[in-house]
Amino acid sequence: MNIRYEIIMWYQHILKLIPGIIGCKLRNLLLPYKNGKNVTIWDMVHIDKPSKLIIGNNVSINRGSVIHAGGGVEIGDNVLIAPYVIIYSQNHNFNLPDKPFSEQGYTTKKVIIGKNVWIASSSIILPGVTIGNNVVIGAGSIVTKDIPDNSLAVGNPAKVIRKLF
Repeated sequence: MNIRYEIIMWYQHILKLIPGIIGCKLRNLLLPYKNGKNVTIWDMVHIDKPSKLIIGNNVSINRGSVIHAGGGVEIGDNVLIAPYVIIYSQNHNFNLPDKPFSEQGYTTKKVIIGKNVWIASSSIILPGVTIGNNVVIGAGSIVTKDIPDNSLAVGNPAKVIRKLF
């Protein structure tokens, strides 16, 4: 058992329970992610590996979202992340048939979210994805591949259904 990791998990759990603007300000002050101005991380947001998370200006991450930044996650300016969005930048390896999945380690790939992006509720962003600037990801979408600038993408897997602007 890794005591340091256990302490960090308790610390993060307590911080994510604090509601309101006071909780948002405490998270920005006490969690080791890099953030710009006017960042609002609401209560009940779970962040794994916050030291590998970079957040731009005017960003809101809503309740119940999960960000696993083990491979790095960069979020641009003016981004809205709705409730229950999941962002993963790492995944379990599973290529060795004679070894349990839990012992095969991880593959990490950075996730990049551009500027002026809205990721609607219950969407999932998978490792290695880049979401361009001026993009809307529809509710419940699963983003498995890069999404170009000025796009509306929806579905499972998410596909661009039209250009914006």
